[in-house]
Amino acid sequence: MTDPEVLAVQRIAVTPVQRLIVALAAVHAARATAIRSLTLDDLVLPNRRITIAEHGQRLGELPYQTLLAWLGQRRATWPKTPNRHVLINSKTALGTGPVSPEYLKRHLLHQGVYLERICGDRVLHETLTVGADPLHLALVFNLSHTTASNYATIAQNLLDDQTGVGRDAAGRESGRS
Repeated sequence: MTDPEVLAVQRIAVTPVQRLIVALAAVHAARATAIRSLTLDDLVLPNRRITIAEHGQRLGELPYQTLLAWLGQRRATWPKTPNRHVLINSKTALGTGPVSPEYLKRHLLHQGVYLERICGDRVLHETLTVGADPLHLALVFNLSHTTASNYATIAQNLLDDQTGVGRDAAGRESGRS
């Protein structure tokens, strides 16, 4: 993500629910559908664990703090809701279903925040930091082997561009310097 994009996200994500959505995408690379589907049963707050899209992982500090803030607001606003989803609104608080895709769009996308861009940036950052290892990416972010390999290839190409090494389609060095 570019610096202006990061600043725009910081400027736009001001409410507890917006901050939580962005934190889950930025730290755990959680996709919109996974965030909407997240239930209270997916959280083990004392152990700082979260299960996103059936993938258990340690809950990062930023998502943990934003989750506590949102759950506090959620509890104060809808204290007797039967809904077990983490994200709820005035409509879903009366039932048991998740918020609609439009809910996320209204809170972020219509204001210029693209969750897929944040998720992709998080995965790419991880790839550049620990090396272009598709197995690591698949395990950490619960990605398919194809998606993990694509991220690894992109990261390797970026790293090669920085060092002046070229690679052919099979990933072998081509001798460019």
